[in-house]
Amino acid sequence: MPKIKVLDSEMSAEMQSEALQVALLAVNMYVKNMDIADYIKKEFERRHESYWHCIIGNCAYSVTPKKNSYIKFSVDGERIVLFKSA
Repeated sequence: MPKIKVLDSEMSAEMQSEALQVALLAVNMYVKNMDIADYIKKEFERRHESYWHCIIGNCAYSVTPKKNSYIKFSVDGERIVLFKSA
């Protein structure tokens, strides 16, 4: 089972749980980070309307997420940021 750690979150507990479940599904279905990010983004847009963004990996970023629509977590040490743009 992959190790998941929430690093920062500004979303409801329910949506946070959903983000982790979607990410686990993506990690089990795909190998490439681009495919994983694309799946997470599209799934959240399907469930919660546009415009969601997903960043995977260790990089610098500066974003302005919509209120209550941001989470940063890791799956087996790989950092994932998911947010809805304002």
